[in-house]
Amino acid sequence: MKRFDFHVHFNSDDPQAVAELAELCRANNTILAFSGGFNYGECYYPPTETVLAAAKKYPDVFVPFASFRLWDTVNADDVYRYAEMGCRGLKCIYPYYAYDHDIYMPVYEAAAKCGLPILFHTGNIRPNADDIIYRRPMLKNMHPINLDRIARSFPDLKIVMAHLGTRIYQDEAAQYIKMHANLYADLGGCGQWKRMQPETLNNLLLPETMLIDPSFANYRKLVLGSDAYVTYPWIVTEAQKYYLALLDRIGVPQEIIDDIMGGTVAKWLGVNLED
Repeated sequence: MKRFDFHVHFNSDDPQAVAELAELCRANNTILAFSGGFNYGECYYPPTETVLAAAKKYPDVFVPFASFRLWDTVNADDVYRYAEMGCRGLKCIYPYYAYDHDIYMPVYEAAAKCGLPILFHTGNIRPNADDIIYRRPMLKNMHPINLDRIARSFPDLKIVMAHLGTRIYQDEAAQYIKMHANLYADLGGCGQWKRMQPETLNNLLLPETMLIDPSFANYRKLVLGSDAYVTYPWIVTEAQKYYLALLDRIGVPQEIIDDIMGGTVAKWLGVNLED
């Protein structure tokens, strides 16, 4: 069975680097979703059109997402345009206002109508040069609590909380994914899948009234997300190793592990993971 990595950054349009990432995915029996997007600070991300071209060239391993810029003005019609172009989901980061601001709600409504899941960056973000220009409250705007209104308002919208809030908001983030049926999380980022210990994750995902949960039901709210980059493709492989070792040590049943490693998101996107 193939795996599906829901969280990869398309940060380079170098043909050789993209080809090497595609070969690594084939070697690892992995399909991945990636997004480029707008540029904030020093990082360069190619536009969505370039992401779509790469996915068209390597359709067996790449699924294109659009990076949707939640800024001081937005046009929800762009969601329909991205869907018509062939994007299968959206990625949101660096919002001008908090994720649950009124002006963004039509964007999420459109995504729900189009069946496009959304990956939201939550938690920490490194300071960069553009912070001085825009002076926005980044951590507050990307706090996991801002996904509560969205999850309640659009129950058919599949939402993934990237990084499980990072260490800053981890406890709160876990509460939200247990609360909302349509809210999920990945453990993407070296600060998560390298640092996370079995006891920590198990305590985060336990039902509030239980000391032991033999069903591991809340583990179904996790999805594989490496937070890899085209220029750092090895993260795809390493993240999977950490995920599998972590879940094995906890004793999560294989059926649920299969869902975490791709089964859940593949169902959302209609992707066949069978060999």
